[in-house]
Amino acid sequence: MSSPTADGRPGTYLALLWFAAGRRRELRRPLLRNQLRRQIHDAGIAALPLVAALAVLTGAGVSSQLAALIGVDTDLTQQLIFLGLFFELAPLLSALVVVARSSAGIASELAVMNLHDEYTALRRLGVPPAEYLLLPRIFGLAIALPAITACFQACAMLSGWLAITLIHGRPLPEVAGHFLDLASPWLVLLSLAKSVLTGALIGAIACHQGSSGEASARAISDAAIRSVGASLIAVFVIDAATAALVWALR
Repeated sequence: MSSPTADGRPGTYLALLWFAAGRRRELRRPLLRNQLRRQIHDAGIAALPLVAALAVLTGAGVSSQLAALIGVDTDLTQQLIFLGLFFELAPLLSALVVVARSSAGIASELAVMNLHDEYTALRRLGVPPAEYLLLPRIFGLAIALPAITACFQACAMLSGWLAITLIHGRPLPEVAGHFLDLASPWLVLLSLAKSVLTGALIGAIACHQGSSGEASARAISDAAIRSVGASLIAVFVIDAATAALVWALR
């Protein structure tokens, strides 16, 4: 597939994001819009049961342990729940779910298409492969990941409040109200913005790794492995950079 870049350096993925941003209006075309819906479903809606179960277990475990160690009534406990669970763990674990479920799948799918020379077939049909294959996947993950993150945050907070209520005998409105009093709205928005960037970058990495390898059966597994590895690095780099930004601004 002809793509804006050919190497595998970090600049390649940023160039793909720039390419996708510049062609975003092409998603209005019915063919690309249908592909975008499919990607949102596969990466987001289909992952909600797993994300909800993981969020419930994580929220109940983290919140009850912090309350037991520090105390329910302290501001420190609520701040740790907000910063540690809501702001850090929820976006991070949601991104890891997307990497595990979607990154390898997208890379493998594109590598199989490359093996069967389907890129050439798309050109012959008058369909630009770069737009048809890259845009729905990059924007699909950029939309799906913040939605998954919001679901994780909601389920984790609710299960955490319920765990504290059941274990420590505190009224649920009191526990939730104390948390909401200390929650920072701009950090909520920043966590979702981080997820948008992370999702788009995971999509760009998967698309590049899947479409840039040689046309062979071995390249399929290699593309999946490289995609997951590079995506994991990207997830933790963005997470660390966001944490440093928050620390610098506080």
